[in-house]
Amino acid sequence: MIIESGDHKRSVNIGAFELWHSIYSTVSVLLKNEVQKIHYAIEFLRTGKCNHDSALRTAREINLIRDMLSQFPPEEAIWDCDKLEKQAPWKGNLSPVVTSCANLYTTSDGADLLYEIVSILCYASVVNVDVHIM
Repeated sequence: MIIESGDHKRSVNIGAFELWHSIYSTVSVLLKNEVQKIHYAIEFLRTGKCNHDSALRTAREINLIRDMLSQFPPEEAIWDCDKLEKQAPWKGNLSPVVTSCANLYTTSDGADLLYEIVSILCYASVVNVDVHIM
C-alpha cells in the first residue's frame, strides 16, 4: 500500500494492508477515550483518505497520537481490532530499539511511519492536494 499526494509528487510505501489496519486498531483500542482530540486522524486511518482542507489538522492529530502511543509498551499494540485474539507477527521478536507503540510502526524501507504520515499531510496542506492510499 502506498500513501500518495494528489499531485503524485510525494508518496510513502507503507507495506501491507495488515500493518495499516494494525495502526488503526491500536489507535482505536488504546486511545478510545481520546477520540474527540484525534477525530480527523482516526478518520484518515480508517478510510485512507484526507482532504487538503483537513490535512494540517490531521497531521497535528497524528503527532498527538504519537505522543499518546509513547505511553504504551509495544506489546500492547493491537494487530486486528476486529479479532482481538489475533497475535501480531512480531510478538516475541521485537527489536530492543522499539520502546513503545509510538515507534513500533515503520514504512517498508524502515522509516518512522507516523513521521512520514505527518510529512506527507503537511506537504498536502501547503500545496492544496488531497492524500489517499492506493
